[in-house]
Amino acid sequence: MIVRQPHVGFYVHYHGMGHKHRTEAILRQLPVPASVVTSRIHGLDWSGPTLENVIGIECDNDDVPVRGMQHARDVSALHHTPLWTDSITKRVAQYTRWLDETRPDVMVIDVSAEISMLTRLASIPQIVMRQHGRRDDAAHLAAYEAAHSLLAPFPQSMEDDITPDFVQDKTVYLDGFCREEASGSSSQAQRHSRKSDRPLIVVMFGRGGTGDVHQHLRDAATSVPHADWCVLGKEDDTNAERTPANLLFAGWQDHPGSWIADASVVVTSAGHNSVMELGHARCRFIAIAEDRPFEEQIRKAKILSREQLAIGLTDWPQLGQWPTLIEEAMSLDPSPWRDIFEQDGAEQAAEHITRVAQWSQEARLSRELLTL
Repeated sequence: MIVRQPHVGFYVHYHGMGHKHRTEAILRQLPVPASVVTSRIHGLDWSGPTLENVIGIECDNDDVPVRGMQHARDVSALHHTPLWTDSITKRVAQYTRWLDETRPDVMVIDVSAEISMLTRLASIPQIVMRQHGRRDDAAHLAAYEAAHSLLAPFPQSMEDDITPDFVQDKTVYLDGFCREEASGSSSQAQRHSRKSDRPLIVVMFGRGGTGDVHQHLRDAATSVPHADWCVLGKEDDTNAERTPANLLFAGWQDHPGSWIADASVVVTSAGHNSVMELGHARCRFIAIAEDRPFEEQIRKAKILSREQLAIGLTDWPQLGQWPTLIEEAMSLDPSPWRDIFEQDGAEQAAEHITRVAQWSQEARLSRELLTL
């Protein structure tokens, strides 16, 4: 009998590119064949030396009837269960058909309580990717119970005090990893090209940033006039005439590292990828939580402050707080990030996933059948 290599499937949530970047970082280290299942973003370029295919399935948020949405929270063990939604009926059929045809040895779920439970119902082992946040609701706990194991894309030192014990016991903690280094050769060119001796404060927004923060930024730059402020990821708005001279809106930048290298302080959201990329670059930074489900960024901001890795804020500061906050951020010691990135977390994740896939394949091949 010819035994094929174990096959790993990844379900990747469609909301935000951070899930895609995280999966690709693991795929780059994965030694066994893999597939990606996702919605909406399946048509993008995906990379990985053992990636065989990317499968697109229907999105559970498309064409939901108004009356159906009224029942979306009927089931406490699931997050999203609207009725009479054809796209969801088709999505379930597409996913389970692929599971039946491919028989992956393990699925890595990042993230969906519904896909997690559907995978377990289809009798396929799974590993669930954790995120920060208050995730002690019935749906998250059921997904965690259904999993073989959990992966935390952060070390145990960054665990939240509110995480249930059984979740911590089931978690494989990873050292830090991110999409790419936030500094490099291009950063050196930027460093030498900037001639001002004034402190530079870089404000960085990703594509997932929400809310109008232009006035917050004008207030911040006005309250710290001795520094230059540069905003990445946003253009100025229609009130540009009120923007102070020390505030520049530089728009979207494909290579933010060339700006970060010169920054005295970086201001960013408390999103996972932004935090990890700045930590990898050993930046001194202020992380301001954006509104996300399950208090994800609020909890992360609190952990960053607790561990003295950054200044973590749960909301935008008042005008008079900025001078003190910038001063505190400039006095941060970035060296604790060295322990966060002691090893490559993506490589650790790939090793664990491969071990579970091999275990699953061996168990499937043993085939001791029991008729009930």
